[in-house]
Amino acid sequence: MSETKVTSKFQTTIPLKIRDFLGVKPGKEVEWHIVKGLVVVDSARKIEHPVKFLTSQIKLDIDAVKLVKNARADFK
Repeated sequence: MSETKVTSKFQTTIPLKIRDFLGVKPGKEVEWHIVKGLVVVDSARKIEHPVKFLTSQIKLDIDAVKLVKNARADFK
């Protein structure tokens, strides 16, 4: 786990380990999401095969179409 402080302007530094993992470089955007009560930070990138990506992330006996609909609802 990494911790950073928030400045009076609500800015913080992304820790090196996280920057490396996300491939974040100066000038690149990051995305902030609230998903099921958790804050998720991700680098802005296009997912080539979203259904394949989503189904690889969790192991549930659920229809892929329902999974995509649920995921879209979480990011609204």
